[in-house]
Amino acid sequence: MNFESFAFTLRRRREEYDLTQQELAQRSGINLRSINAIESGKANPSFSTLEKLAEVLNLELIIRRP
Repeated sequence: MNFESFAFTLRRRREEYDLTQQELAQRSGINLRSINAIESGKANPSFSTLEKLAEVLNLELIIRRP
């Protein structure tokens, strides 16, 4: 999954859980500006950030190597 599709998936899942960006930030420990930047495709999150978001939103991370 590239970061653009992750951004779409993140936003869609957050909305499915009926969470605001602020609520996701509080639950994940990720700063609100970072959540906004990730969802808008302006930031490439670290693996640690991806793990935190995946945990809150019940997403599975699959690592593929080229």
